[in-house]
Amino acid sequence: MKLPFKKGKEVVFKIVESHQGFILRNQENEVTDFRDSDIEDYLANMFVTPDQFVVLTAPKEQYKVRFVQACTYDGEIEVELGMEENGTHLYYKMCSQEGCYRVFLDFYDNAFVPKMEEYKPVEF
Repeated sequence: MKLPFKKGKEVVFKIVESHQGFILRNQENEVTDFRDSDIEDYLANMFVTPDQFVVLTAPKEQYKVRFVQACTYDGEIEVELGMEENGTHLYYKMCSQEGCYRVFLDFYDNAFVPKMEEYKPVEF
């Protein structure tokens, strides 16, 4: 698990260690052998089940993004990016189900280039 160290209101996490292939996980499973349809299934389950989350971690950063994660929050979907720059910083935005699918699937296809003006730093 990532260990944070404080930097004002923002928490900076340690850099995720490199590994082979993508990792897809939720609170019940972690898999390394999966397809894009499995990502869609994990997300679809998250949309209808309370207290679910989904994390997709790349083997190395893509456009400074190391992982994407999502959860539902008060009936809305929060998508977070784990950005690597002198540690891992979390940024979030609220989005639709379609927008959430797009972030995850584009990230999996190495086609996700974040528009950072749409995201805000996560503060704890």
